[in-house]
Amino acid sequence: MSEGVLFGESLGAESKLETPFVHDLPDQLAALVSSVWTRYALALALTSVALFGRWLLVPFLGDHVPFALVYAAVVLSSLYLGLGPSIASSALGIICVRLFFVSHGFFVITSLKELSETLTYMGACTLINTATEVVRRSRNKLKAANHNLAAQAETLRTFNEQLEKRVAERTAELKRAEECAHKLGAQVLRLQDEERRRIARDLHDSVGQSVAILNMNLGRLSRSASLSRGEAALVVDSKAIAQDVSDEVRTISYLLHPPLLDEMGLPSALKWYTGGFTKRTGLAVHLDLSQSFGRLPSDFEIAIFRVVQEGLTNIHRHSGSSRAIVRVDWTPNQVALEISDEGRGIPAEKQRAFASGGAMGVGISGMRERVAQLGGYLDLRSNAKGTTVSAIFPLSEDWRPAPGDFVSPSTRVSV
Repeated sequence: MSEGVLFGESLGAESKLETPFVHDLPDQLAALVSSVWTRYALALALTSVALFGRWLLVPFLGDHVPFALVYAAVVLSSLYLGLGPSIASSALGIICVRLFFVSHGFFVITSLKELSETLTYMGACTLINTATEVVRRSRNKLKAANHNLAAQAETLRTFNEQLEKRVAERTAELKRAEECAHKLGAQVLRLQDEERRRIARDLHDSVGQSVAILNMNLGRLSRSASLSRGEAALVVDSKAIAQDVSDEVRTISYLLHPPLLDEMGLPSALKWYTGGFTKRTGLAVHLDLSQSFGRLPSDFEIAIFRVVQEGLTNIHRHSGSSRAIVRVDWTPNQVALEISDEGRGIPAEKQRAFASGGAMGVGISGMRERVAQLGGYLDLRSNAKGTTVSAIFPLSEDWRPAPGDFVSPSTRVSV
C-alpha cells in the first residue's frame, strides 16, 4: 500500500518537473522520453533486463549479490528518467529479487547476509535517488536562474538599444536646436549690424545734416551787425554747442558703424577707433598690427572690430587698468586677435563659468558668439596682473593672402 502511494505521489511530482534528467539527452532521445509513462516503462524495462542478466549469472554466482545488475538499472533510471521511474525501478528490483532469487518465502529473511544485502540495496537506492534528485533540483534551479538571467539580459539589451536610440534622437534634436540657435544668433548679429549701419547713416544724413545747417545759420547770424554784444555772445555760444552736437553725432554714427570699415578696411578702422577711444576715456591703447593686412570678408572685419570694441569697453568699465594692448596678426591660415590689460583681473568663478560655456555677461557672450559664427574660438586668461582675451579666426583658401601680399608678423606697425 505504501509503495503504491509513493509511486502515485512520485508520478504526480514527476509530471510537474520541468526537466526530469540530470544529464542532457540528445534531442531525439529527449523527445522519445518526454512522456511520463514512457519513462516509467523504460525504467521497468531496464530493471527487467538487469534481472534477466542476473538470472543468467545464477550458475556462476548462485545467490550471492543478487542486486548487482539491478543497481545499474536504478542508477540509469535515476540519471536519465527521473525520480519516479528510479523509485519504480528500485521497487521492482527488490520485489523480483525476493520472488525469484530467494528459495523461501517473500517476507522471510533467513540469514544475516540476506538481511545485509537487502538493507544495503534499499539504502543504496535511497542514497542514489536522493543524490540525483538534489542534483536534478539544483540543476533545474540553475537552469531557471540562467533563463531568468538571459531574459533580464535580453530586456537590458532591448532597454539599452531603446535608450541609445532615444539618446541618438535627443542628440540629433539637440544638434538641430544648437544649429538653429547658431543660425538665429548669426541672424541677430547680422540684423544688429545692419540696424547699426542704418542708424549711423540716418544720424549722419538727417541729424548730422540738420545740425550742420543749424551751425551754418548760427555762423551767418553771428556776422550780423545788428546784434548787441550780449546777443552776439549768445549766438557764439550756441554755435559752439551746435558744433559739439555735430561732433557727437558724427562720433556716435562712426561708433555704430565706422565708414572707414567699408571704405578703407579693418586696419584704418581700428586705428581710428583706438585713437578716439584714448581721447574719450583716457585709457592708453596700444595697437599692434601686421604691416600688410589686405581686405577680409565683410563678416570678418565687422566681427574683429566689434570684438575689439567690446573688449576695450570692458577694460575701461571693469579692469581699472590705465593701459590696454590690441594685437592683430594675419598669418596665411588665420587672423589672431589679442586684447590685454594690466587690471585687477576676473574672479575665478567667472573664469570657470566661461571655461564651461556658461554666461559671463552680454558683452563676453556676444564676443564668443561672433567668433563662433565664423568657425573660430575665444579664449580668456586672467590673474591678478591682468586679463587677456584671445580670438582666432580661421581663413579659408579663398581669403588667404597672396604670397606677394603677405608680410611676416615680425614686420609690424604699432600705433
